[in-house]
Amino acid sequence: MNSLPIQHLFPALQSALASSSQLILQAPTGAGKSTALPLALLDWPQVSGKILMLEPRRMAARNVAHFIAKQRGETIGNTVGFRVRGESKVSANTRLEVVTEGVLTRMIQQDPELSGYELIIFDEIHERHLTTDLGLALALELQSSFRDDLKIIAMSATLAGLPLHGLMPNAVTLESEGRSYPVSIEYRAVGAQQEWLVHMAQVIVTALQQHPQGSLLAFLPGQGEINRLAQQLSTRLDPKEYHIAPLYGSLPAAQQDSAIAPATDGRRNVVLSTNVAESSLTIEGITLVVDSGYKRQASFNPKTGVTRLSLKRISQSSSAQRAGRAGRLCPGHCIRLWGQEDQGRLLQADEPEIVLGDLTSMVLDGAYWGVSALTQLPLLSPPSAANEAVAWSLLTQLQLVDEKRKITAHGRAAYQLGCHPRLAHMLLTAQQWQQADSSTPLLALAAVLAGVIESRSRARRGADISGYLGDARHGESAQLARSYLTRIDGQGRGKGDLAQAISQAHPDDISVLLALAFPDRIAKARGVSGYQLAAGVGVTLNTDDSLSGAPWLVVADFQESQGQSSGRVYLASRLDPACFNDSLKSLVTEHIDCGWDDNQARFYALRQRRVGAVVIDQQPIAQLDAAQIKQAIYGLIRAKGLAMLNLDDKVTQLRQRVALARQYQLAGDWPAMDDEALLADLSTWLGPYLDNVRRLTQLQALDFYSLLHNLLPWDLQQTLAQHLPTHWPMATGTRANIEYEPSGRALLSVRLQEALGMAQSPTLAQGKLVVTMALLSPAQRPLALTADLANFWAGPYLEVKKEMKGRYPKHLWPDDPANTVPTKFTKKKTLSNG
Repeated sequence: MNSLPIQHLFPALQSALASSSQLILQAPTGAGKSTALPLALLDWPQVSGKILMLEPRRMAARNVAHFIAKQRGETIGNTVGFRVRGESKVSANTRLEVVTEGVLTRMIQQDPELSGYELIIFDEIHERHLTTDLGLALALELQSSFRDDLKIIAMSATLAGLPLHGLMPNAVTLESEGRSYPVSIEYRAVGAQQEWLVHMAQVIVTALQQHPQGSLLAFLPGQGEINRLAQQLSTRLDPKEYHIAPLYGSLPAAQQDSAIAPATDGRRNVVLSTNVAESSLTIEGITLVVDSGYKRQASFNPKTGVTRLSLKRISQSSSAQRAGRAGRLCPGHCIRLWGQEDQGRLLQADEPEIVLGDLTSMVLDGAYWGVSALTQLPLLSPPSAANEAVAWSLLTQLQLVDEKRKITAHGRAAYQLGCHPRLAHMLLTAQQWQQADSSTPLLALAAVLAGVIESRSRARRGADISGYLGDARHGESAQLARSYLTRIDGQGRGKGDLAQAISQAHPDDISVLLALAFPDRIAKARGVSGYQLAAGVGVTLNTDDSLSGAPWLVVADFQESQGQSSGRVYLASRLDPACFNDSLKSLVTEHIDCGWDDNQARFYALRQRRVGAVVIDQQPIAQLDAAQIKQAIYGLIRAKGLAMLNLDDKVTQLRQRVALARQYQLAGDWPAMDDEALLADLSTWLGPYLDNVRRLTQLQALDFYSLLHNLLPWDLQQTLAQHLPTHWPMATGTRANIEYEPSGRALLSVRLQEALGMAQSPTLAQGKLVVTMALLSPAQRPLALTADLANFWAGPYLEVKKEMKGRYPKHLWPDDPANTVPTKFTKKKTLSNG
């Protein structure tokens, strides 16, 4: 530990901590920033209070804490401890707590003064997890308000593309050298006809033969690929020589510890890992790295409200981190399963999770903190606006925040549970229902369902969630379920309550509880295996699934895949629609659906009961009133588009001119007249003219030019006529038509002889738009197209004149067109008029 590069920075670090409350430290792999620095801080006089160090991954937090405690000759939980989700090893004596970022945000929310803590260290901040960004934002707000004595250290392997200085402009910045040995890089791209996982197995076997010393670390995108590769390698590697060790986040702690421990019995470790091994985690004895170049990236789709897991290429930054794992102890070797020319095409760095991820939990954090928009927090990157809007909408639907985005009492209680807001709402509502009627153990059943849904080690055996309830008798699902029960009522109830809930679980109770958590995923059957969700999107079940053919479902888990139009259902429950008249009636809304029946050529209206976009039942309305006919017309136009109104060219030109007025920012408040804007605002511009419309022919006969032109106040009408006119006055007296094209081009068509004497092409929109001139022959045939008339006269005109002079000898073809008087007559008539 005393020889690590970070040691050389200790005097500068001590000086910075004495003079500044913010410090940015760049320290590459092997510098010792995650181990030697926090170990030393415990003995520095500049830090007398407790220290929190944040690690982005649970596995790294546990590993780092154990390592530092061992260096001090102590057991974990004494001076050094850790806190991660589901496990805590701290005591009254603990001064250094290694935690995950989610733990920090909850600590700050519970105690906005963070009493007793003097220093917060953010390790591996470049990984940009949601909780990293949020934790740093809350820590900075805490420092600027309640705790100006609080110190913050932000540490990263690289500062490239990381806007830390924007958030911490007064921070002291220090840079340490890393300690790593040279790593040779070899590129072994997958063949065109070869499956990459099979290729990877071959490369690993060959690499172990060619490099007989040290252990091997292989990077794969996920647990599924790890398990398949482990199976392939188990038939090709002698278990007496090689220990194949999977490593991923949902593995039990004992198996994780086994994977990162030194090789024993003379065997070499072959560690098959996700990107959990990219940074802080130290794995003993690694000298070989084989990198698939893939990661599993979660991207939230705001249209469906679900996170899509996609196989993506890693970034250049990530590939450098992975390769560096081979050079921690001695010179190493890294094999990349892509071509060297592909390396430069990789993204420089990974996109931050705040741009891609589901923001529901983060938004609830923000509401609990007191903000109504995440942009009110000092964040490293702005969040996805679409994803944030969906999150606020869901929290409002679940009554966790009100219409003004202020957290409710229900929302505060949900936050305390520490699970996804959907599940928290389900648990709290189940508690309320059970208090009103204790005959059914709804709360314990809700805890079981939450444990099953949240479990990351769940095996797949059909979509029916009732087939997984038994998992909550033991293992991760049971641990989660018991923790929820303890948090919600503080009674520490355990196995007995869960066992009773599992044995007495009724399908109706299961589906109603799931509908509380997933009201937007109530689904009605359509087609053979398809369903429409209340959110408006489609999902499918496997045709051989036990739930296939059920008229109604509640979907707790579905995934979208690249190239698939519908998501695949993985967890669901059969739903009895009778619940819409009873326990789920609060989710039901009534609508009047109006439209046009093509078959009967008439307007119709239906009184519908819906849950979201799904129709529960409907009744026809015999006699439509004027308001319903208007709604029917709006529905018809939105369904078929504005084209069904038969808008003429005059209307099209008006809309194009207004679009150009907006584009070139002519003075005034110009309304949008594009399709999207007009369809969204039919009641404003069209509604007042529909009072007597009863037939399509009447609708299509309306004067749409006047309707739209009247949207412009008088001053804008005059501005439009002046700066974007419909015609251009030629010197000959002709009013030449100007056609405004969708591309934004203004096209003036006129006979060439009438353009004589014009030195330059006309300009519109206060000189911002140059008119393109279509110069025509005397017979109105196209001769030339130019937006630079001066250049045309000086060059291309000579060829036009040579060709046209013989064809049209009676017309003017002057040698100096720019200085010739224009005419719309023949030479003879022009001379006689002269």
